[in-house]
Amino acid sequence: MSFPVDKAFELLAQSREHGRLAHAYLIAGPEGSGKAELAARLIRLVNGLSAEAKPTLESLQGAHVTLVRPESKSRRISVDAIRAAEHTLQMSAPSGVTKFAVIVDCERMGEGAENAFLKTLEEPPRASMLLLLTTGPEQLLETILSRCIRIPLLGNTGPAVLSPGARELLDALRDHTLGERKGVSAALGLMGRFSDVLKAEKAAIEERNKEAFKAESDHYKKTTEGKWLDQREEYYKALTESEYLQVRARLLEFLVAWFGDALRLRHAGRHLDLPDYADATGALSQRLAGEELGRKIDAVEKLRSHLATNVHETLALESAFIRAFG
Repeated sequence: MSFPVDKAFELLAQSREHGRLAHAYLIAGPEGSGKAELAARLIRLVNGLSAEAKPTLESLQGAHVTLVRPESKSRRISVDAIRAAEHTLQMSAPSGVTKFAVIVDCERMGEGAENAFLKTLEEPPRASMLLLLTTGPEQLLETILSRCIRIPLLGNTGPAVLSPGARELLDALRDHTLGERKGVSAALGLMGRFSDVLKAEKAAIEERNKEAFKAESDHYKKTTEGKWLDQREEYYKALTESEYLQVRARLLEFLVAWFGDALRLRHAGRHLDLPDYADATGALSQRLAGEELGRKIDAVEKLRSHLATNVHETLALESAFIRAFG
């Protein structure tokens, strides 16, 4: 499940108190979820710096904190930037000081930079920590994901903001739940609605980016070399895939939130991610035991993990929807 920044920081502080902090964390969440704030608060905590109301990574950058960001027109993180960060981590530091490398928008590394980063993940230098910040963890290599502790953040601390596609999916979930539909056929029907929403969202993304590239091409084709425009075309292709994966991840978050709200209602929780659908999640909380709701959340979480690999998307969706909604 995803956490607000304060709750995520509380859990990290507890891990530190018990000497259980990991050497690498993947802090994932949508824009505005507080990824940079959480990273800055963790750095200040670990290195014994006084707390700040709104800490920033930029204020911490220096000899012991290295920030790596996408660079140049391509918005990529280069292999050279990763190697420079690794070199900094190898440098000595005063006793009690932990060196940090923070990779902002780490999904922009690409396979070459990710492979260059793997050695540091596998053999981290003494007294060092690695923080990877991303809106799209699905774009990272499985070898990267498997070596980091993931911290998923909520986009906000209030009710979820619903896109038309998300509302269509949640309306289908409400009908499925209140209609007490069961079995493989009902689960696959719900999966079909999920897939239809995904297809519509992808088509909209493709059209939007196609228009953006056309506008750039029309504007620059007479003033720049063809190679740059080829690079921009590749950029928009990558952007389309990235945005599609983000939409898919967001829809999966709504599935987790659906069962999470039911679990909260079962235990008289007050906060709901989807208060507009409390009639359906409330009915679900009465129908299923907490352990069963937990298993359904696990089914969606496993689907999310499987989709981060080269698994066939449709087959993975079928299997997960049957386990979660059959």
